[in-house]
Amino acid sequence: MIEQPFRDLVQSVAAKTPTPGGGSAAGLSACLGTALLLMVVRFSRGKKATLEHDAALADVERRLEELLQKFMPMAQRDATAFDLVSRAYGLPKETEADRDLRDRAIEEGMVGAMVVPEETLGMVREALRIVLPALPHIGRNIVSDLGSGAELLAAAAQSALLNVRINASYVKDRDRAAMAIQRNDALIGDVREMHRKITAAVESLLA
Repeated sequence: MIEQPFRDLVQSVAAKTPTPGGGSAAGLSACLGTALLLMVVRFSRGKKATLEHDAALADVERRLEELLQKFMPMAQRDATAFDLVSRAYGLPKETEADRDLRDRAIEEGMVGAMVVPEETLGMVREALRIVLPALPHIGRNIVSDLGSGAELLAAAAQSALLNVRINASYVKDRDRAAMAIQRNDALIGDVREMHRKITAAVESLLA
């Protein structure tokens, strides 16, 4: 998906097809948000004011770069996971054996479709956690990019959460679904708290 020309990618999201949808958009937003944080950290390195912290900033840069590479395939992974659900719904249901096989395939597909956005949400939390130590070393001239990156990541997290919730609602194993919701509620809580801290730092620099 990320190899598509941007215009084609946008049109594929806008198309009347189940995928790519919100989960894929979450993955793409997370890529852009992480990329902006990475740019901010790179511009913050090598300056006289931050020279004594350059080793720490280099570590933040390295970790964000590694995370960005992990984010790259998430949009496609989300689409692929839900495509399995769509195929499962298309399986024959003439006989009882057919229906049992179809039901199992749908359940497995829904669980997979629930897992991928949860991974996205967890990785968003990690991106925000990684950048937090760099906040005191971000200059005012690039603070808008820091804020923009944080907003894109927050949007990605919320979109991922919504996709976990909708897919969990179709999972027949209600205990498994409830545990997934509980885990993701904790993740989004962490994301919102870190987003709040970054927003406060941005507002302080803009004031």
